[in-house]
Amino acid sequence: MRLHPDQILSFVELVRQGSIGGAAKARHLTQPAVSNQLRQLQQDIGEELYRRQGRGVALTATGEAFYAHALAVEQALQAAATFAEGLHGLQTGRVRVASSQTIAGSLLPAVLAAFQQQHPGIEVHVGTSNSRQVINSLGDYDIGLVESPLPRQIPDTYRAEPIGQDEVVLVMPAGHRLARRDSVPLSMLRDQPLIWREPGSGTSEVVEDAFRRAGIVVSRHLSLGGVAAVLEAVRQGLGLGFASHLTLKRADAVLVARPLSPRLLRPFTMLVAAHPSPAARAFADFLAAHLPAPPA
Repeated sequence: MRLHPDQILSFVELVRQGSIGGAAKARHLTQPAVSNQLRQLQQDIGEELYRRQGRGVALTATGEAFYAHALAVEQALQAAATFAEGLHGLQTGRVRVASSQTIAGSLLPAVLAAFQQQHPGIEVHVGTSNSRQVINSLGDYDIGLVESPLPRQIPDTYRAEPIGQDEVVLVMPAGHRLARRDSVPLSMLRDQPLIWREPGSGTSEVVEDAFRRAGIVVSRHLSLGGVAAVLEAVRQGLGLGFASHLTLKRADAVLVARPLSPRLLRPFTMLVAAHPSPAARAFADFLAAHLPAPPA
């Protein structure tokens, strides 16, 4: 019996994504191509590995046992690729980074500029989304960057490395009455029109959790996708918003930021592939060493 590595990799993605369509997207293949790979894999093994269940799939007992071996194959292939890249040092390479919008907009530009000066031959590709989407798409990237507490489980082919701390602050027009305060208690926001990030945003999750723990019920006046949209809505007088303290580091004649009480601190976390390429490891180490100091 001879199993093809591509079939095994497609099976790994089937388990991760929960569907053939998801596996095809993760593998950058067509759905019929992945279906054929999985069909051939099961024929070669002589056992069913999964059964269709609703819109997804459920592993059989054989499939669950085979998954551990399939993961080992994937990790061995990644290790081999890492070795091959290492033969060429850090002269060339490519790093794929999935980043939350806050980190991508506030921290990465300066780090990328400095990294490119030291390693001009390494290409860095950055995909930007919210924290939940970053975690869900990790299989397509070498490194993930999020600024919210991690779910209990992350893919077992990645490891989490804490790289700093962030603070979520209240953003408002400079002339707003709450701008006269040094900090703003959550209780004072009960009757304020609040502008939120989209579901899945790390910022929204931290703020919602704070209100929930304080037993305070607030309205979702407006939800917008992305940090820039929230800040512009606040600038136009549509309400008060929440953002990272890094967002308003530069002078802004219209908007001001105030800490909340209690302060809303959250971790910056880097998710790195268990067997990163030399280029990805170099970028991860560089990023961790060049992040700004956490809020005082």
